[in-house]
Amino acid sequence: MTLRVFLIGLFIFLLPQLHGQEVKELLHNYAAVEFLVSKESFAKVRAIEGIYIDHGTHGDSIKMIATGEAYANFEDMGISHQIIETPFKKLRLMTYDEILKLKANSNCLPVMDYYPSYEAYEELMYSFQENYPQICKVINIGTLSSGRKILVAQISGEFNGEMLKPNFFYTATMHGDELLGYPLMIQLIDHLLCNYGMDSELTELVDGINIFINPLANPNGTYRGGNDTVDRSMRWNDNFVDLNRNFPDPDVGDNPDGRDYQEETLIFMNFADSIDIHMSSNLHGGVEVLNYPWDTYEERHADDDWFVRISRDYADSVQYYSFPGYFTDFNNGITNGYDWTEIKGGRQDYHTYFKRARETTLELSDEKRMDPDSIPAYWDYNRGALLNYLGEALFGLRGRVVDCETGVPLKAEVSIEGFDKLNSSVFSNEKNGFYFRFIDDGSYDFNFTAPDYESQTHTIDVVDKSTIKFDVQLCPEVMSSVGDKASEQLQLLVFAEYLEISYRIILRFQI
Repeated sequence: MTLRVFLIGLFIFLLPQLHGQEVKELLHNYAAVEFLVSKESFAKVRAIEGIYIDHGTHGDSIKMIATGEAYANFEDMGISHQIIETPFKKLRLMTYDEILKLKANSNCLPVMDYYPSYEAYEELMYSFQENYPQICKVINIGTLSSGRKILVAQISGEFNGEMLKPNFFYTATMHGDELLGYPLMIQLIDHLLCNYGMDSELTELVDGINIFINPLANPNGTYRGGNDTVDRSMRWNDNFVDLNRNFPDPDVGDNPDGRDYQEETLIFMNFADSIDIHMSSNLHGGVEVLNYPWDTYEERHADDDWFVRISRDYADSVQYYSFPGYFTDFNNGITNGYDWTEIKGGRQDYHTYFKRARETTLELSDEKRMDPDSIPAYWDYNRGALLNYLGEALFGLRGRVVDCETGVPLKAEVSIEGFDKLNSSVFSNEKNGFYFRFIDDGSYDFNFTAPDYESQTHTIDVVDKSTIKFDVQLCPEVMSSVGDKASEQLQLLVFAEYLEISYRIILRFQI
């Protein structure tokens, strides 16, 4: 036997053991196995509970990610696949005291080239409120059973809710191992606050928009290895549920993944119930593209032209400020969700369909666990685009709908006949009457309708990158119905009087 034949035989003998060891290490490090399958095998694989198509998928092969139990079930099927190796690496972490030392000579936070410990994250967030109390509030929208918090920084030039301002929401790292959005959102909060009153464009954003930023949507997944490391971050939450498949779906309804709504999911749903989110983006990683609705429907959103334009603007901006080849996946950096891959239970479609918001999914980098040394470069690539995207909330049609007699705010539907579909119309807020409709250039016949009120239709011209304010007073239908009833009563009285006179004549003349 030749040495070559012996070595080949030894490799074949050891292959299952090597494969098993590789899987064991991946599950130990990341609680997940990523692998590629052919398009022909995709349908069989997708049917296994606990296996998801990964947002890093593009090309002829389909990228899947599985929990340990799901991968074991998949292996039993004997389907050909290729495991994606994910070498373990240490990611630089800093405590709050270490971060403060970096900030010692400046009001602004130096560009982060590290990840904060969990405790440092909490302290950083609350320090924003402490240092900028006039324009920043930190809201704990929910504490998880682990004790970790889902925090949102609200940034606004005023908080009393009387000004006609849209609510904009950035959120990041719903998949706990897609880390880049986490420090970028912390950096964005600091950038807005630190430059308020000194940079006119940033000041306009803060004064004109109610900005909500949640840097870390899945703290249990990110800090799976403990509060002092993100090295073993995982996609799932503590229950090994993919949170971005766990929301109500416009197409299949409740619990599309067959799992109970997780505590994180319920927290975000309650938050969406507490405020009208008008525009938002959910930051992910694993590929470089801006994904716009729908993920669940093949049919395009009514405002598809608007979605394409703002997505194109984002991609063009980051391509201008970055190295050649960055953010060029799919249609040169943008894609319709369904064209990419059909997804059920995503938060993008939940917000867009059920809450009448306009949400996209922003995939920031091919690398999920970004090396901290690269964070400053990616901040430079995306900073202008993140601000410009936020600034889109300043434009479009907006106004207030009230009762024509009392001035009381009304919840009214604002729709375009023959244009809107799949819940693309919007509603004014019942507490203040404010409505916001982002839409592409054009002349539209807007219908304003509310129960028990006379509807109105107005032709309004919308111009790109401009703000059109249009207030509406709706009059109650009860006004006309009261008039009708009064007329009926008058007629009855006249008829009764006629009968009485006729009766008297009959009695008098004995007719």
